[in-house]
Amino acid sequence: MQADLSGKVALITGSTKGIGREIALLFAENGADVALNARSEGPAAEIIRKIEILGRRAIFEPADIFEYAQVKGMSERVLQRMGQIDILVVSGGSSEEIAPGFFRDLDPESYVNFAKSQWISRLYCVRAVLDHMIERRIGKIVLLGTDAGRWPTPGESLPGGSGAALVMSTKVLAREFTRWQIRINTLSTTVTLDTPGLDMVLSASSASKVFKKALKRQPFPLKSADVAQATLFLASSASDAITGQTLSVNGGLCFPG
Repeated sequence: MQADLSGKVALITGSTKGIGREIALLFAENGADVALNARSEGPAAEIIRKIEILGRRAIFEPADIFEYAQVKGMSERVLQRMGQIDILVVSGGSSEEIAPGFFRDLDPESYVNFAKSQWISRLYCVRAVLDHMIERRIGKIVLLGTDAGRWPTPGESLPGGSGAALVMSTKVLAREFTRWQIRINTLSTTVTLDTPGLDMVLSASSASKVFKKALKRQPFPLKSADVAQATLFLASSASDAITGQTLSVNGGLCFPG
């Protein structure tokens, strides 16, 4: 789809690779200025050059979205440099140490990290930009979650539980935020080709066989660009009447209610 995001500033976390990178480039193609984020700069300079070629502004601000103080500091620096944040997209957040697996194989000490990866990190980012959006009475927030939070998936007990919490949080926050004209929705994804996360799961997870079967069963293979298109819709004026919803972008792998 095409949208008019001109005059908008989008803060996109986890945006130097995978799905976040595709979202950042697509938003810039549709007129947005973009604030990139990741733990380390990595390929951010290359992405910034591509965005600037499109005639848009782009900056990079590092932060680990597992840590609220870092997220808050990052959002404040973005505001200082860009002047506003109209759109927040929360992507990324997992690390190589957090791979899906059967419950019996998971270290109990990892439970909190799973919750941070799929749920708490998203809430940190929302809270960090909320006061600014309330002051301006405007904002579109898109959170990337997992279909394991909507459909029981072997090997994803903890990501699924955290994803389900994100779904409910989205509904509650939507009810709270309507008074300030802020929309918030969640995109629920599954096995996605051309992503570092899938490569990690297939090579390191005890549940890799489950994910390989899912890829074979998926009627329409899912790529990062597909998720980016859905994100663009939820960030654009085309979705102004939509809030508190969870949209599964899963290539027809499952059909959650």
